[in-house]
Amino acid sequence: MKLCPDCAELVLKAARKCRYCGYEFRPPAPPPPAPAGLFNFSLRRSAPKLTMTETVAQLGIDLDPGEEPAGLWLARAYSVDGYVVLTDERLFFVTGLRRLPGSPPPRQHSLGELAGAEIQSRHFKSELVLHWHDSPDMTLGGMAPKDLRQLRSTLRATLERGRLT
Repeated sequence: MKLCPDCAELVLKAARKCRYCGYEFRPPAPPPPAPAGLFNFSLRRSAPKLTMTETVAQLGIDLDPGEEPAGLWLARAYSVDGYVVLTDERLFFVTGLRRLPGSPPPRQHSLGELAGAEIQSRHFKSELVLHWHDSPDMTLGGMAPKDLRQLRSTLRATLERGRLT
């Protein structure tokens, strides 16, 4: 005889199910395989890293033929955390890594619309303010100062390359 762990009634030892409450006696799960050792664990390879183009595609951004990504940063814009993607032709703001059906499309601006970019500091926090010709300003915050400077310099370099060609 064995004791049912659910209702505490005695049932036959060979029983697969308690006749009083219906509890199913299942064989214990096999133990997980023993690790192959520390040496083999250290040799395990991590998943391959995505390229910038693969990451941009995963964000739901369709690049035009010949358009190349120039940078990707985490930032806060429009009171939402997301990703800033800079290409040689456009600037995007995406609110999630894997976009759900029905989520808003990435916001985008052509770099030809950019009137200026400046870093402003308020209350010990720095923000990059992008001024557009025909749209309201876009404020990018929540970034480390070095990332703000890197985004601004990449943006300027991309614009200069576009003017030279």
